[in-house]
Amino acid sequence: MFSDDEMPTILLAGCTILNQGKIVLVRKKNKDFWELPGGTVTSKKDIDMAAAEKAKAQIGVDPVVIQHFTVIEYQKNGTNIEATILECYLDSDVSFIPGEDIEEVKWFDIKKLSGEKIGDDVKTVLEEF
Repeated sequence: MFSDDEMPTILLAGCTILNQGKIVLVRKKNKDFWELPGGTVTSKKDIDMAAAEKAKAQIGVDPVVIQHFTVIEYQKNGTNIEATILECYLDSDVSFIPGEDIEEVKWFDIKKLSGEKIGDDVKTVLEEF
């Protein structure tokens, strides 16, 4: 059995894009739930810039970074996951251009997400509100 320090770690970086009580979520082609835009990164160096770049690659628009939001740490399938999440902003009338492997990009009313299938990243971020 591995200790936490011996388990491999996957670094993720993503954006919580908010505007007037709404949040931007993406649905990947191979998944049946909504999650924050972002993805895997190879280093913690410049992780804020990497989060914005990963989000842009998925939604086709540059999010405006406001501040560091949180770091989510958990274990999944014998691997440590460390996700750095930024708080970002976009105009609500922006047109999304879904990137490769993205089925759909959409604004959701935060108060009406209870009926949607959402990922653990979204659930964790919503707990912060």
